[in-house]
Amino acid sequence: MFSGEESVRIRSSKPEADLEEAVRDAFDRVGRVKFFSRGEFEVRASRFQGTFVEPRIDGKLSRGRKDGEWVLTVDYRVAPSVTCWVLLVLGVFFLFLLRLLLLLIPYTTKGEMQRVLSNAVRDARDNIEREGD
Repeated sequence: MFSGEESVRIRSSKPEADLEEAVRDAFDRVGRVKFFSRGEFEVRASRFQGTFVEPRIDGKLSRGRKDGEWVLTVDYRVAPSVTCWVLLVLGVFFLFLLRLLLLLIPYTTKGEMQRVLSNAVRDARDNIEREGD
């Protein structure tokens, strides 16, 4: 329902495994990172998980167009949970205001997630580029 994307270019000639480790470190505050094939990864966003929201964070670390260039992209989505939808439907019969308040929960979670992920993406870039090759 609420989604976004963060992306950053990284300059480094380090091997992909070292870059993946730096991404894991930078995203520690967000959740547990699991890498799959072709640089794709998933972040278990336990920090954002709640009764009313279902967060999903996926990303990709891929080679850029130039030598020594990488692109880190993170896609995120916050959707109302089943509990939230049930309360929204019940809110139709009771209070219109309750429905609006329930939709604010995923929306504000999306804003917080965007801020934290933006910082994590830039921290990953800065840590990799600062360490040098």
